[in-house]
Amino acid sequence: MIKTNIQTKYIHQHRKISSFSDSFFVADYTEQTKLLPVKRSVEFFCPNHPLDIDYFSVKNDNKINVDGIDFDNSSFVCGNGNSRSQCEAVFYPSTSNSDSWVLFCELKYSALPRRNPKNLEYAIRQLYKTRYYYVQNNVIAETNKSYLIGSLPMQREPFSNFTIPPSFLSKLKNKRNIILRLKNSIEISDDKIINV
Repeated sequence: MIKTNIQTKYIHQHRKISSFSDSFFVADYTEQTKLLPVKRSVEFFCPNHPLDIDYFSVKNDNKINVDGIDFDNSSFVCGNGNSRSQCEAVFYPSTSNSDSWVLFCELKYSALPRRNPKNLEYAIRQLYKTRYYYVQNNVIAETNKSYLIGSLPMQREPFSNFTIPPSFLSKLKNKRNIILRLKNSIEISDDKIINV
């Protein structure tokens, strides 16, 4: 369902789909390579993690077939052609329905805990917006459990200087079917549940 809906609504994203059946890793080289002649951006690694950058991990010991799309400046655009704000990537079970999970992730590369409030607030906004684009365009349904994961790969969990009130997290889950977490790794259980 999700892959078909992406093909219908975002054909340019459909062309970028990567598929995994093992654990995989997400890294964003944008900042690390911005001054180099060869620019890099979001990249997926499977089954081995990258050796030259910190990363976000998705453990997939149950070998669930997963599709993923790395977003870029042309993934979501306004009517005037300007880029919209979005997160790094989306993942979902290759065979999905209206009860399947959807994982949106955003990575912020900062080793300074004092920057966490600004970085994580911005990451959360990017995650919300990206999910909204998919819901608004009927790529995913409100019944698809959305996992919004903000990651600080250069820091250990729990991330200093930033917390999300449990009451807010509970409200998101109950009213919007959103699981918001700040993590550097997650684990896929099956096509309905991710352990965060």
